[in-house]
Amino acid sequence: MVAFCFCSMNSFSQDSVKIKQIDSLVMLINKSKFNTECDSIIQDHQDLGLYMKTYLTMVTNDSELKKYVNNVHATRNEDGISKQMTSSNIFYYDKNKLIKVEEFIIEDGKENSADWYYSEEKPLYYTFKSDKSEERANLLLNMAKVLVKQIIK
Repeated sequence: MVAFCFCSMNSFSQDSVKIKQIDSLVMLINKSKFNTECDSIIQDHQDLGLYMKTYLTMVTNDSELKKYVNNVHATRNEDGISKQMTSSNIFYYDKNKLIKVEEFIIEDGKENSADWYYSEEKPLYYTFKSDKSEERANLLLNMAKVLVKQIIK
């Protein structure tokens, strides 16, 4: 029993060290002077009562994707009532491999956020606890792989 507890604590300790390393890399990426490109997309679907402006930011270093941001500002009109929503997905990479995704959404004055950590192309840890968390972690990982393929050629 003691050996099991020791192994479990050792594994958690290794994960927490890895998480700290990932957060350190993220901090370095955010402070970097890497090449940054920005763009925006407007989608105006008046027939659906939906207007969205998406801001895209890509940070690269030579042939490496370091950061990709998808920030959406949306307005929905339902029965004459306008509702605002802001959401963001921030993907961080090391050697073109996903290491972290930060997500947030603000809707109706309520803010929710989640962090997703990855190691060796597998989910490592996430702050969003739900029966769908593992599924979301894998979806984000697949999205991240597609982004690298599309951006880094």
